[in-house]
Amino acid sequence: MNNSEFSEWGKKLERLAQAGVQKEIAEHKASNRSVFYERNGTTIMELPDGRCFEYRLQDGKIQIVSEVEKTNSTPKLTNA
Repeated sequence: MNNSEFSEWGKKLERLAQAGVQKEIAEHKASNRSVFYERNGTTIMELPDGRCFEYRLQDGKIQIVSEVEKTNSTPKLTNA
């Protein structure tokens, strides 16, 4: 496998992984569970109804900081 083929394989793998993440998020929300992720360094809790909140953990409990605007994009899998 040359570099070009490897690069294309990597891009295809990333697309498949992103599709899998989006499917899992949709199933999670359909089960009436919130989704937690980070957006530009801000921790976000997205409720099943689509509302989004910045939150912090304090003493192991979720503390809502403020409601934030929902973006049109689904959270993505990132290389953490």
